[in-house]
Amino acid sequence: MKFPALLLIAGLAGATHAQTMKPGLWEFKQTPQLDPARQAQMAQAQKAMESMPPERRQMMEQMMAQKGVSMSMAGGTITIKTCVTKEQAERNMAPVTHHGNCTQDVKRSGSTIQTHFVCTDPASEGDATITLRGNEGFTNDVTVRHQRQGKTEVSKVNGEGRWLGTDCGDVKPMQSSQAK
Repeated sequence: MKFPALLLIAGLAGATHAQTMKPGLWEFKQTPQLDPARQAQMAQAQKAMESMPPERRQMMEQMMAQKGVSMSMAGGTITIKTCVTKEQAERNMAPVTHHGNCTQDVKRSGSTIQTHFVCTDPASEGDATITLRGNEGFTNDVTVRHQRQGKTEVSKVNGEGRWLGTDCGDVKPMQSSQAK
């Protein structure tokens, strides 16, 4: 399961239908609730990044930055920084990447947004609850069900997004694509 794709699909999907986001630099912190084997894999990936030669790590960070993402995995929490353009904010289009041919059903009641999504490539489905904190932040709880080696696995992610300011610095805007 590719957690960044999962997080951007589910954690932000509802925000695209929310009140207007502020343009500028946003930070998304997501903490996957993983089984022990997956926690070990994530810890190994973090150690591999930390032990990577500085030139190689810088090259990877630059490749991600060209796609509009600055990311770290410290302490089991995935932190992503991205820039929301004025146009994206005006159209209520959070910088969401949708992989996997997904459809979604979004329902809003006050500051709470419920999203159910279904993806076909790879097959998965899930639910997200997003609680808005004005136009400068939100919290989210996401549950995704998918098949792995013939068994249904459930992945859970809890997190938050917050606006950091108008200046995106070196973080470039990420391209938006909408789910069906």
